[in-house]
Amino acid sequence: MQRRQFLGLGATLSLAGSPLWADTPGPDTRHRRLLVLLLRGAMDGMTAIPPIGDPGLNTLRERLVPEGLLKGNGFFGVHPVLPTFAELMGQGQALAVHATGWAYTGRSHFEGQDIMQSGLPKPYVSASGWLGRAMDRANLGSGVAISIPMPLILRGDQRAETQFPSWMQAPPAETYDLVNQLWAAQPELAAYGQRLATGRKAMGPMMPEGPGGFEQRKSASGLAREAALRMRTVDGPMVGLIDFNGFDTHATQGAAEGIHATKLRQVDDVLKAFRETMGTRWADCLVLTVTEFGRTAAENGTTGTDHGWGSCILAAGGLVKIAGVVADWPGLAKSQLFEGRDLAVTIDAADVYARALQTVFGLSADQVRNGVLEHRPHPLTSNLFVV
Repeated sequence: MQRRQFLGLGATLSLAGSPLWADTPGPDTRHRRLLVLLLRGAMDGMTAIPPIGDPGLNTLRERLVPEGLLKGNGFFGVHPVLPTFAELMGQGQALAVHATGWAYTGRSHFEGQDIMQSGLPKPYVSASGWLGRAMDRANLGSGVAISIPMPLILRGDQRAETQFPSWMQAPPAETYDLVNQLWAAQPELAAYGQRLATGRKAMGPMMPEGPGGFEQRKSASGLAREAALRMRTVDGPMVGLIDFNGFDTHATQGAAEGIHATKLRQVDDVLKAFRETMGTRWADCLVLTVTEFGRTAAENGTTGTDHGWGSCILAAGGLVKIAGVVADWPGLAKSQLFEGRDLAVTIDAADVYARALQTVFGLSADQVRNGVLEHRPHPLTSNLFVV
């Protein structure tokens, strides 16, 4: 297989004349929405989107290649627990960018997760994240993290907030009205009171009902609906974030079933619930996965995988322009692996996210480059998303 080949749904894309970065701002994008899924622990891209056309796969992973793969293309398959993703891919609304990752190669979760959120090549040097900086630069809307602490990736924009389901019933609407009256003379408090009231109104249909209500709300699909209920309103947040742990599968990783498959199923549950809840607004949405690094190309002695480098990015939504799988595939032969053990990174993950920021926020290439997200452009990423 030649490098720099587009691997889509049975089609190839010539790179001749492929446009690089446009240096002018895009159209008015205030109606667009971005949902980011943080997959902590290092998602195994070769499990999610297995390169079945590479002869090295079965040699390296005798017990980890899933059976019953869903259709990707002739070279890549889709894990069987990702039916919504595969369906969207067939509809032209889902994309996997493979052999991608951050420039960091140290394999430390702590450092890698800081870098994937700050967007800078060194850990612990920034108090803000690339998504928060983009929101601040665009000055178009707010963001909401469906988590308890504020993730670093959203810091940098003062309007971002965190909201997580509670087992308690929300106070009645009259309480919010009274608070707003008390705070009316204080501009900052008044603005915050309005946000509280708006959030309560959006969450009205999702208040816990019965013993299982809270458990459902904090499930993967429940969190996706929580995010969508806020984001689908005209004045709702442009950005949502759902934070997942559990992808660090050193032992008993599993193939079609197992620990990693369970986590991937949650990602698919998010896609299904978010699309359904957004309704017609799905056409203006982009969902992206972010993980700190990949996993070793070969399985270890405990039928798991260890910390690696290259992984893949999953993207879905109406703002996806090229469906299928995009890869500058490096190969799985021993000589092609990074340090003889990891899938090599050929496409900078930051470049993919930089393109997404242009699409969702209408930022110019220069605006992204200068102070938002450092990245190494690659020709294959120039046309991934709707401009």
